[in-house]
Amino acid sequence: MALDTIKSSVEELLPLITKQYDNECRLVTATCTDEGEEFRIIYTFDDSLQLINIEITVPKGVTVPSITGTYLCAFLVENEMKELFGIPIENIAIDLGGRMYMTDGMKSNPMARHAKELMKEEG
Repeated sequence: MALDTIKSSVEELLPLITKQYDNECRLVTATCTDEGEEFRIIYTFDDSLQLINIEITVPKGVTVPSITGTYLCAFLVENEMKELFGIPIENIAIDLGGRMYMTDGMKSNPMARHAKELMKEEG
């Protein structure tokens, strides 16, 4: 199975997502990592057993457009990134409002670097 990666920007994201849809690619997943001052988000697509990654790097605080207008199923991973990392994602078709994993009393954005460092300090 081959893997291609397309590095892009927030501004170019939606046209690239639409291109994958037009090419009848299946959205596999989206993942996120906290890189300190920015987030890296990778959207993975399957095109006849060839994986295609669209990778964007987003400075913290920059709003990311939802891809649910093209791939509705992305609402799950987008809610996860929004809730666990604190990434501002706008126009999610089904926005769970921070209640996918989090319950009352939990610290916000537990997968973000600042939260992980705080947990280490608290022991």
